[in-house]
Amino acid sequence: MKWKDRFKFIRQNMKKNKSRVFMTILATSIGCAFLIVLASVGFGAQRFIVNDIMQDRAITEVSVYGKQSMEEGESPEITKADIETFQSMENVKAVSHKLQLRTEADILYDNYSGGSTVSVVDFQAEEQAGLNLSSGRMPQEENEALIGYHLHQLLYKEKDEEAGEQIFDQNGLVKDEYQMNEGLLNKTIKIEVEQYKNKEWVTETFPVEVVGIMEEPARDWQVSNDVFISDAVLAEVEAFTGTAYGATIHPDMKEDEVATLQSESQERVYNDVQVIAGNMEQVENLSRHLKDEGYHIYSVTEELDQINIVFAVVKTGLIIVGTIALLIASIGIYNTMSMAVTERTQDIGIMKAIGGHPKMIRSIFLMESGYIGLMGAFVGVVVAYLVSVGINMLLPIVIQQVFDQTLEEAIQLSYIPPYLALICVALSIGVAMLSGLKPAKKATRIDVLRALRRDV
Repeated sequence: MKWKDRFKFIRQNMKKNKSRVFMTILATSIGCAFLIVLASVGFGAQRFIVNDIMQDRAITEVSVYGKQSMEEGESPEITKADIETFQSMENVKAVSHKLQLRTEADILYDNYSGGSTVSVVDFQAEEQAGLNLSSGRMPQEENEALIGYHLHQLLYKEKDEEAGEQIFDQNGLVKDEYQMNEGLLNKTIKIEVEQYKNKEWVTETFPVEVVGIMEEPARDWQVSNDVFISDAVLAEVEAFTGTAYGATIHPDMKEDEVATLQSESQERVYNDVQVIAGNMEQVENLSRHLKDEGYHIYSVTEELDQINIVFAVVKTGLIIVGTIALLIASIGIYNTMSMAVTERTQDIGIMKAIGGHPKMIRSIFLMESGYIGLMGAFVGVVVAYLVSVGINMLLPIVIQQVFDQTLEEAIQLSYIPPYLALICVALSIGVAMLSGLKPAKKATRIDVLRALRRDV
């Protein structure tokens, strides 16, 4: 019998028992849908967490926090020598290194003022590291600076604050009615630094020209109020304060503490260092090299590896639990195929009488059970995708109604990758054919004479 004829024979016999076949396919489709939806929650949670981690971090970035003190008197902090070591390493694209002013600096423009985090950076290194600007250009002169995206939204008039007005909104930004009416790009701002000298507090301002504004942070709740300056501006600040990094001297400090701050022999140390690899494949080797050199590091790839291991276990467990539903559905397939063999006993006897080979008879019933599994899997996949879409649409509504919170971004709790659907189809067909294996073998053992007499 040709394969085409076998398939036609199968369909004709399935049509004779539509109700039973329909219920069997329904059970299989429910099992497939349950497996896919259950596993999709694991895939969706992993996808959301990974995207959340990588949203505002470069995958090729390795953060260096310090180093082990290998020799007596060696500083555990990152120095200029360490930066040069990083730059000379293989697979290193750039080294971003910053040091922060150790004082509370205010930013002044016209009648507006506000607090800021002032850091000294190597602009060329930052450009190589991939620092992006929303407008303007990278500084080229010593008195030029970059500012954070929200800095102009953090400046306000002192008279508004003194009047007791509530000038800040819930996000920590100055309300629109109290904000500046113009941006700071290509404007000259002043960095105001305070120091305790001769038993009194004195202030000094250091003008810088804003030539670039950094891009908006990836997360809505983040506020970017940084000011990046050059080493030359830092030298001016240090000349005024008389301390390293512009550190503030307080009246209650001891003499030895003041002497330490005023020491000119201090080596520059950096509190924010990122080593940028050439590509993602080089991050692991670079991280291992830095660890071997005794540096304390962190990279997103390390965290992603741990997350992927955890979710691999979770997803495997969910798929196993979902497979149980398919195994339960296989009982229905076994029953359907056993009934089919009993009902077609005479047909089997006729095929044997005219020379039908047992392998051909077995293949017919295996094809039928596999066909039931395929149709059940197809329906199950369609239903699973519809349920997944429904879950993702209803989740924000449920959170808003139950917890009275509005999500700032969509959460895709259920995510079905194409290969998950293919795995489910393969499992469904495999389980169905295994369920039909015993009835198929039974069909090959039917005696011809008894079959023709319908005496089984």
